[in-house]
Amino acid sequence: MDWSRTKTIFIWVFLVLNLFLYTQYLESYKEGEKIEVLGETMEIEARLKGDNITYIALPNNKESASAAYYSGQIKNFSPSEVPYFPNQSAKIENNNKLIVTMDKPVKLQKSDTRDSYTDFVHKNVYEGDSYVLWDIDEEKKEATFFQKVNDVTLYYNVRGYIKLYWDDDNRIISYEQTMLEKHEKLDKEQNLLTARQVLQILYGKNLLKPDSQITEMNLGYSTIVQLTQTQVFAPTWEVRVKLADDTEEIHFVNAVQGRIVEIQNDLTEIVEQTEDLEE
Repeated sequence: MDWSRTKTIFIWVFLVLNLFLYTQYLESYKEGEKIEVLGETMEIEARLKGDNITYIALPNNKESASAAYYSGQIKNFSPSEVPYFPNQSAKIENNNKLIVTMDKPVKLQKSDTRDSYTDFVHKNVYEGDSYVLWDIDEEKKEATFFQKVNDVTLYYNVRGYIKLYWDDDNRIISYEQTMLEKHEKLDKEQNLLTARQVLQILYGKNLLKPDSQITEMNLGYSTIVQLTQTQVFAPTWEVRVKLADDTEEIHFVNAVQGRIVEIQNDLTEIVEQTEDLEE
């Protein structure tokens, strides 16, 4: 008997067998993942239905299934760099905030208030089209815009916002502006949690109340390092929930790690900003 040939045959047989078993394992593992995801989907939908929690059609984030962390630097204005616009007088506060007063109040032209504020910012504010309208407070007569990073909203960063102020005749009288510049992608892109997975996280932490309605889910950025000249932003899900009493809650979830993001939402100077760690 040719033992050398027999040995070679046995080696090839074992290689083929191991390859077959490994292929079977991968197929079983993938099938198990599908069953697990299906089970989770059915479970969260059943629980939401049981608590009478309704939601809009969930975003299909195939186009945004991954995103990178970004960094940006605080924009410091010097007197020679203050942008000039007609009918405006500007001063610099703390090197990084522009305080602008209209020489003559500006009457808004469009009937739609949201569009008119956005139109004013785009035409009359330095790099105004890099900001997006976030909130209108009719009582305080102010509108808040947040800066965009990677073309999506950067939530509540005191170094990247605009506030418009108007008088009783609905005329713009002043605004303030801060800016982050030199946005850079950090590291490679990360896989993002799906909208359904985010709902699972919020429900598991008892943040979705019975008889509520999830009205919006958007992808943006939140700031994880905010106390330095260079700041770091993480992909973040914004979830708006209308409660039974018609009030609204907004939750923010780190779209990579699944952590609940605690955001200081008054745009005052930041002392400390942290994320709620997983329990």
